[in-house]
Amino acid sequence: METEALVEAKVQEFVTFLDSLPAAGSEAENIDRIHNVEVAKRALSAVQAKATHRFVEQRQAQETSRRVPASMQIKGVEAEVGLARGESPFVGAGLTHTATALCTVLPNTLQALATGQVSEYHARVVAEQTNHLSDAHRREIDAAIMHRLGRASSSQLRTLIQGHAYRLDRAAADQRAGDNARRRRRICMDPAGEGMVYLTAELPTHQGVAVMDALTKTANQRLAAARNTDDSDGETRGRDQVMVDAFVELLTGQTTATGVTAEVVVIMHDSTLFGDDDLPGWVLGQGPLPAGMVKDWLAAPEAAKFFRRMYTRPTDGQLVALESVRRRFPGVLSKMLKIRDDTCATPWCNSPVEDIDHRQPWAQGGKTTWANGLGLCKRCNQRKQNRGWSYTGTTDHLTVTTPTGHHYSVPTRPPITQIARWNSDPPLHNLVIDIDIAWPTAA
Repeated sequence: METEALVEAKVQEFVTFLDSLPAAGSEAENIDRIHNVEVAKRALSAVQAKATHRFVEQRQAQETSRRVPASMQIKGVEAEVGLARGESPFVGAGLTHTATALCTVLPNTLQALATGQVSEYHARVVAEQTNHLSDAHRREIDAAIMHRLGRASSSQLRTLIQGHAYRLDRAAADQRAGDNARRRRRICMDPAGEGMVYLTAELPTHQGVAVMDALTKTANQRLAAARNTDDSDGETRGRDQVMVDAFVELLTGQTTATGVTAEVVVIMHDSTLFGDDDLPGWVLGQGPLPAGMVKDWLAAPEAAKFFRRMYTRPTDGQLVALESVRRRFPGVLSKMLKIRDDTCATPWCNSPVEDIDHRQPWAQGGKTTWANGLGLCKRCNQRKQNRGWSYTGTTDHLTVTTPTGHHYSVPTRPPITQIARWNSDPPLHNLVIDIDIAWPTAA
């Protein structure tokens, strides 16, 4: 620990030195400073990679000595790396795999990172694009692309590595392409802000080309028809907007894109719903929506609305009760926890809440209560069962303790309450409204 205290002091000394430098006197000097700091960041990334690899080796050696079965070893290490770097377990897994590859089978890429030739992102591209290959082939590609490190863009690196991989093992490449076509097909939705979402599909190339071709032809036909008939609904729509509307209508079978069947859960402060407050609404797992947009939804005569009052602490907005019109308490309790945590409660995890579980495990006497409840994604919920992990705290904060004894704490309050201003001398209770809005019929 004395060594780590020295490292911490030296890092802080370096940061203080950089922060104390006088402002650069010219544009060229600013560019030089940007470059020099970037080189230092890259060198530090190489140090992080080596420390990450050593950490994994130490954990595996320790568990081997304890005769932990090989299939159960190094469980959760990627989440520990992610927490240490303030990243999600998913990102932590990528960083861990990259570090292992750099320190074992990609020596030239590691050297390029340590000397500042490539960024950590580019090093990760090399590691990820060779991850499916044998160690021998990874070393061969590492040597083959050495002259391009620091000169090729990320997309150029990807295609270059893919070309080498296809050349080195054609049979495996053909098999992976077939397996991917069967197993990797998926559709994902992510928030895009401003009341929008990203809906992306991962599918075989020829199918993706066919989908885009069909949407393009449909959009062209509609644009031509609109020009010929002067058919306008008052909205100026370009090719992109017409294509999106066609996409929605073809998938849902509705006559118009605005007439789709939908159901959303929105959280809104009572001062916005019943007054003129500007506080936005909040869609569970998606984020904020402008208050006007939610009110427009509520004003739609075809929309079915179900309201439920949630009582909050007036000092900070923490939930204290949820009005129930249904008899099953666990369902209401689950709803409260999902509203409070919004996304997986593990620090920096971006995944949606999939499981409602106990902070203190049920097997250890944990109760199924509001104070002991927690919203987690499936991976984090499974990971916290591993040796050395614990999730503790109160309804207001969560502390995650890892096998190394490190602690990571975050507050647990509904996100919508964290953008509101709270009175110092408030009434007994404030209200937040949980609104289920459904469009059961289509135009």
